[in-house]
Order: sequence, then structure tokens, then C-alpha cells
Amino acid sequence: MTTTRSSRHFRTVLSLATAVLLAACAQVPPRPEASPIPGEPALAGESARTDAGGRAPQGIPGGPQETLSGQGPRGPRAGALAPEGPVALRPDHPQSYTVAPGDTLWSISKRFLQNPWQWRRIWRQNPQVGNPHRIYPGDVLRFGYDASGNPQLEAARGEVPLIKLSPEVRVESLTQPIPPVPRDAIESFLTRGEILSQAEWRSKPYIVADDDEQTAYADRDRVYVRGTDFDQARYYVFRPGEELREPGSNRLLGVPGIYVGQAILERDENPATFVLANTVAPVRAGDRLLPIESEPELYNFDPHPAPDVEGMIIGRLDADVTQITQYSSVIINLGTNEGIEPGHVLAVFGQDRQVDDKVSGGTVRIPGERSGLLMVYKAHDLVSYGLVMQAERSIRLRDRVTSP
Repeated sequence: MTTTRSSRHFRTVLSLATAVLLAACAQVPPRPEASPIPGEPALAGESARTDAGGRAPQGIPGGPQETLSGQGPRGPRAGALAPEGPVALRPDHPQSYTVAPGDTLWSISKRFLQNPWQWRRIWRQNPQVGNPHRIYPGDVLRFGYDASGNPQLEAARGEVPLIKLSPEVRVESLTQPIPPVPRDAIESFLTRGEILSQAEWRSKPYIVADDDEQTAYADRDRVYVRGTDFDQARYYVFRPGEELREPGSNRLLGVPGIYVGQAILERDENPATFVLANTVAPVRAGDRLLPIESEPELYNFDPHPAPDVEGMIIGRLDADVTQITQYSSVIINLGTNEGIEPGHVLAVFGQDRQVDDKVSGGTVRIPGERSGLLMVYKAHDLVSYGLVMQAERSIRLRDRVTSP
């Protein structure tokens, strides 16, 4: 077969074009990978566009976004991940620390980090210890860097000596992990804080009367209850409170329950007979009974930044306290519908102000400054309970909360 000059020229051009195409393909940038930090969500690429269930977070294309009337967005990208930036270490952080009784995850985080909500970024879940998610008194935390130069903390399981009233010293492992926040500041709200819809409250069994024609009942009083068949021995007694509405939009967020005591089942009839116990306020006809659940993992969370959301403080959980200070419990108008979960940390900002400009005339908007930090410890659908961890200045109702 004879090869012509034109065919040789064609094959040469084809070879050059193929080589150029292969070189271009070789320079296509690789697809971004998920975050290498265990337990941390990715901040780039497709893996950052879906949550753990494969759903697009709110505020990212594919996810809904809700706006409050007259109050601005509940979140410019509600549910989206807020960029954290590099880990901010304290310049005076220790190289090691032995966990002591009374410590909390927050107090330990502050020893190593300028931003305690970055705890997950340095905590290495050590497979050598019994439960890699928990820290116990006696554990020794050692600071170091991984192979990539990222700061990290590792825990060595320790034992705490208990000194008995005898000449010898015994060693006993402590089995109670340290909590993320002080237990006494939130325990009553964790176990006895309920926010239900009006329909849910109406469906709960209710007290009809007592056995002595009184209008208020207390410990050891016998009361009669209707509404359901009872399958456990002890129940909480709640009184539905005032409707919780969102400022601006007036949207109904739920009806909080006021804990007033407990009721012990005596006879399961119609009506059923109960005896009151551990009352903290007078019990009245119409109060509702809720079953006492087996104690959940109340403190199974750790500090981490909230998603890119924006809301506000709409209430206080302790009605006897008029000021919001450190370790005050507050209600915010963000819940699981916005991706909020226990452990999320939010920054608190004061309200913007309009002031008169005495030189140029008119008014000027003065932005609210950061006034503190709070950590969510219980989340409902539309609202959450948060504990103020830092109060840098006065904190008030309707102050703004957002990603730290």
C-alpha cells in the first residue's frame, strides 16, 4: 500500500491534537475531598452540600430559606455550614492537663483554645480508651501535632486515688464522664422542660379533682385523672403556660409546660387515682400528666459551632431571674428545623440602635456589638434551650444570635 504525502500530514496533525488533549485532561484539578477531621463536616465540594441524611442544608441551593416578618432572615443560609478558619490556640496553653472533678468540656476547651467551640478540631477520639467520646476525671490530656502539622489532643485513661479513712490508699476508676456544661445549671430544664403544641397538650391526661373538694393540691393529696390507660407507676405533672410567639412575625412556636410535681399511680381505673409527690408549686384541676422517660444521655454532646443561622433570644427559662448573665438558661427561636442540635455554640449580639446625628442631621444605625456566647443543650422543632457560657456585656431579650 502506498502512503501519500497528504495522508502522512493528516496523521501527524492527528497525533499532535491527541497529545494536546491528553495533556489538558491531565491538568484537570482534582475534586475536593471531605474534611479529614473525624466528625467534622466538609466545607468544600459536593460533600459540603448535603447533611448526614443526604439532604441539602437550608440556605444552600436545594434547601429552603425562611424569613421573619420585620426581623430579617432566620438565617441568611439557614442550616449551611459556617466557615471556621484555622484553629485558634491559646499562646499559654499547657502541654498536658489532668482532668479534675468539677471540670467541664467548656472549661477544658478554654485552657487550650481561644474559641472553645473548636473543640472537635483538636480532639482525637483515642481508640485506646474505653469510650473515645468521653473524658473522665483522672484522664491525662496531652497536646501535640499530627503528621500534617494540625494541633490535637490525645487522652490517656487515668485513675484517681480515693483516700479512705484508713492507713492505706485505694485506687478506683471514676465512671462519671465530665459534662459539657455545669450540671446544676441545666439539669432541671433538661429533665423537666417541655414545649409542645396546643394539640399535644390537649391530648395529654389531665387532673379532674382531688378527694376533698380543694382548689389547690400538694404532696400526699389524692387526685383523679382522666385521658388514657396508665402503664407506669410515676408521672410528671405540668401546667401548660402561655403561648410562645416569635417577635415580629407573631408565629406560634409552642406552649411551654411549667413543672409542678409528680404523681404516683394508685389505681388504674376511670378516672385513675394518683397520689401527688415532690410538688414545687400548687397543683390544680386541668394540669397534665406526662410519662417519666428513662433517663436519656443528657450530656452526650460537646462544643461545636452552629451552622450559618440567625435568630434571637425570645425568653428566659428561669422566671425568677430578671437579668441574663453567665449560666442563665434562655430560649432561642431556632430549633432542629434549622439544623440546631445540642452542643451548638452561638454568638450573642446586642440589638442595632438608631441614633440622631447632631452634626449632619438624620439618624445613623449603630450595629449591636457581641455580648457573649451560648451553647444549646436541648433542641425542639422550632425553639431551643441555650446556656449563656460567656457574658461580656449586658444580654437582653431579642438580642441576636448567630454562628460564632
